Amino acid sequence: MKRRDFMRLGALGLLTLTPLTTFAMSKHHQGSGTNLMVRQLPEHLPLRQLPEIENFSSGTDFKTRLTLAPTPVELTGPEHTELWLYNNQITPLIQVTEGDSVEIQVDNHLHQPTTVHWHGLKIPNSEDGGPHDLIAPHQSRTYRFQVKQGNAGLHWFHPHPHDYLADQIAHSMAGAFLVKPYQDPLPADLPAYLLMVTDLRLDSQGQVAPHTHVDWMNGREGDILLVNGQRNPKLELAPGSTLRLRMINACAGRYLRLALDKLPMQLIGTDGGYLEQPVDLDELLLVPGQRCDLLIKLSDEPNQSFVLQKRPYDRDWMGPKPAHYLTTETLMTLATNTATLAPAIALPQRLTEIEPLAEAQVHRQVELSEIMPGHVMSSTGQDSARHESAGHESNAGHQGHGNHGNHGNHAESGSAAMMTGRPPIAFLINGESFTPGQIMFTGKVGQIEEWEVFNNSHMDHPFHIHGTHFQVVAEQSEEGEWQPPAYRAWLDTVNLKPKQRLKLRLVFDEAGEWMFHCHIIEHEEMGMMASILVQ
Repeated sequence: MKRRDFMRLGALGLLTLTPLTTFAMSKHHQGSGTNLMVRQLPEHLPLRQLPEIENFSSGTDFKTRLTLAPTPVELTGPEHTELWLYNNQITPLIQVTEGDSVEIQVDNHLHQPTTVHWHGLKIPNSEDGGPHDLIAPHQSRTYRFQVKQGNAGLHWFHPHPHDYLADQIAHSMAGAFLVKPYQDPLPADLPAYLLMVTDLRLDSQGQVAPHTHVDWMNGREGDILLVNGQRNPKLELAPGSTLRLRMINACAGRYLRLALDKLPMQLIGTDGGYLEQPVDLDELLLVPGQRCDLLIKLSDEPNQSFVLQKRPYDRDWMGPKPAHYLTTETLMTLATNTATLAPAIALPQRLTEIEPLAEAQVHRQVELSEIMPGHVMSSTGQDSARHESAGHESNAGHQGHGNHGNHGNHAESGSAAMMTGRPPIAFLINGESFTPGQIMFTGKVGQIEEWEVFNNSHMDHPFHIHGTHFQVVAEQSEEGEWQPPAYRAWLDTVNLKPKQRLKLRLVFDEAGEWMFHCHIIEHEEMGMMASILVQ
């Protein structure tokens, strides 16, 4: 691409990261034991709006074309970083209203097969973009669906081809999909901002670095943390402003333990849309795949700054830890300017009604485990779980599990951390590694199910189900007691800590083969995925 083309695309908002005039060489431990060139992107630039994908329809519906291709992006200086982007854009946005009909032609100009998975949208299985529905290199596919009433919320889209997914996510393939409600309970003059969090790791040549063994074991975390394609952008508003931040964690493996320095937060929405009423929080854990909707009231004082932080969260990392892993990182900076004090905004006490799902007609057991050489990390109860994989429904009782080895020391040599390719490990569901076409469960449309999900491993796993949203109806404490959650919400992704059990209640409204998996991309690729055939 010629330089004048870069300038033209930048003016149109298609190139989304500001070039650097300088970059620094630093010794930065990436969990690999090598010295890598760390790109110092500029900070405190005004927060960039997500670039919106054009709607070609002249009516109220949505029709567009997504071209997926290698795109040279000017990140750090003379060399161009090749990312794989939709329509030459980092973190683009599709925006529709519930009830709209959607038609999107996807042209795959990669050298790999891909799909587009519409994460969080409740659409027909044929349009879900799962790993069984590949778009071959240099081929096209058109997705057609109607956004259902009640599916308003912040969703997103990303690839889902098995064996190619980790590489594609590492190259920044992701976008936001906002479904607006017909009637919004929040006032129209409430300032609202969409935030898409991603990360990158570049090699010494400024290109996306290959996966290491440590990446495959833990889930890849890049050393460059980005919000809307920017490093620590700044958002300035009038003193006393109330604002809405809607965030997607689109990282492959990075957990976001969010906290706002000196200011409280209110959670008003999750994956499936609004909560019934705001929930006051000091911090929030947003795991890969999840979304959150936050209300923040700024100080009445002018010229004040507030930092939205990603605080350390230990998910029991194996091997050398990246430099950022146990440090506090800044996502973005909020600030008050010298404008007149913003008027108070009247907010409703109640946002929506979430009816609790009735008692389940079917109970299932789902066990997450892992096998690694030299460690006994999987349940001895997996033999009984294998019978479950034939599609039979389980009893409500717990599956047994055996003892585990000592995982307190996961030290790996630096040379091992630099090794590329996939290590000889397996991440499993009910003792099985994902095999395309193999069905674990069978279910029925409209039937209420309860899944007891058990994380029988030593590390956290974010669990995601396609084709539906679920309610967490009970969570097991460390003492083994079942307790209701603090508030009711619709989710499609939920975190499970080591040895934790959750009960999820859900209904599939559409027939088809629906995937469920760990949303740490590398764990999914290494086998922690299965499917249910709903008829």
